[in-house]
Amino acid sequence: MKLKTLVKSLALTAGIAASFSSHADFLDFQIDETPYGGEVITADKLNGGYTEIINFDDAGNFTATAFASMNQLFGNDGTANSSQIGSVIGANYNLYATFSATGTVMTPGAMGSNSSLSAESGSFSLFLDANQDTTANDVATLDLANTSDDMLLGSSDNLAQNVGLLYGFGGVFDFMFRDFELTAQGDTYFVSPTPFYMSVRVDGDFDTIPLEGQQQVTGDVSAVFDVPEPSTIAVLSLGLLGLGATSRRKS
Repeated sequence: MKLKTLVKSLALTAGIAASFSSHADFLDFQIDETPYGGEVITADKLNGGYTEIINFDDAGNFTATAFASMNQLFGNDGTANSSQIGSVIGANYNLYATFSATGTVMTPGAMGSNSSLSAESGSFSLFLDANQDTTANDVATLDLANTSDDMLLGSSDNLAQNVGLLYGFGGVFDFMFRDFELTAQGDTYFVSPTPFYMSVRVDGDFDTIPLEGQQQVTGDVSAVFDVPEPSTIAVLSLGLLGLGATSRRKS
């Protein structure tokens, strides 16, 4: 593929990834940062970066685990950053998430992609690191260091609608976790709404990888607490189908 075509394709991929958020309902939630030198703030999205280890077998299956730093909060429908909404996240404390999934791979992929990943089961957990010192010794086993001060805020092991689409220059994913439950400590951090949202939607991008053996993936990730419209995946499908067609015509 020529460089000009690659740049256009990357830009289109970024636009489709952004459409995940634009088609989601940015539902406000309030966070109490007073224990960390802040105030009660209103936000609607978490953002960060992640490292993931994916293991592929020779039968079309995969297992994945990931560690994500979630040290950006956004408000005003995802347009105002942490400092603009008065958050002290990243400066006075950290948030991080762990993720696991098991599923299957299809090549050629769905929706015009080179390959697609569909998870059959998975989990998502969100933690607060007051001392800002938690690191991953081994992402593959989710062996973390310096966790004695960390608080589990909430988790879900009910993975619902999900899709991951891979092209030669990268991929995008969109996962919905239902039955997200706050812990007692989570209730003191997420103080509104009450009861809290029962769904968390995680989406982002990932690097190109060979679908064999053990692979390390990095990318950006965001999370919103909402229930997306049933047409969300359909909108994504149409956009990525167009991306695939564009790539084939111009390669």
